[in-house]
Amino acid sequence: MEAVKVRSVVLLSGGLDSSANLALCDAHDLPVLAITARYGQKAAEQEVIAARKLCLHYGIKHEVLDLTWLGRLGGSSLTEASTEVPELIRSELDEMSIIRKSAKSVWVPNRNGVLINVAASFAERMGASRIIVGFNREEAATFPDNSQAYLEKATEALNYSTSNHVEVYCYSTRWDKREIVTELKKLARPFPFEMLWSCYLGGEKPCGTCESCQRSLRALSEI
Repeated sequence: MEAVKVRSVVLLSGGLDSSANLALCDAHDLPVLAITARYGQKAAEQEVIAARKLCLHYGIKHEVLDLTWLGRLGGSSLTEASTEVPELIRSELDEMSIIRKSAKSVWVPNRNGVLINVAASFAERMGASRIIVGFNREEAATFPDNSQAYLEKATEALNYSTSNHVEVYCYSTRWDKREIVTELKKLARPFPFEMLWSCYLGGEKPCGTCESCQRSLRALSEI
């Protein structure tokens, strides 16, 4: 008997992790909507472009939300024009003192909490039982809202705030980015790596020096 596919709403930034989870959801479950948020981030337009391409590729409805008030709160180099995003070299990606400083710089106040709760409203209304997020073990070391523990607590909270008890779910939480790339290459439907936008900045091309670029480039080059 074929397994029942779970109706899911995907939070999609167009980067490696969220796009991988979109592809894995497409392979194993039933994505009914992908949500991309403009929250004042420097890479907003490139993220929307990437997410739109991915949704067309997978034939999934796409919603772009205006959450720019979140960026106006300030305090993050992702959203403040006057603050530069930290640059790293590959050998620094496992240096805790360096990546903690980078994480602190790019932290957007309660971003994942806001996005998950917004997606939960769509999921409840559409009769979807899951919100799919793009987390990984590698970044959970400095971003606690990328962890399995956070998924479980967020799900526990949504048990109270959604009538259909929406679950927050991630296929890649226990993988690092290299393992994510490995799993994507196993999929029967080829994954469109060329559509990704993993850069914290919004130039014509990825900067190649921010932490997000460096982690994605390392994962793609070491497989």
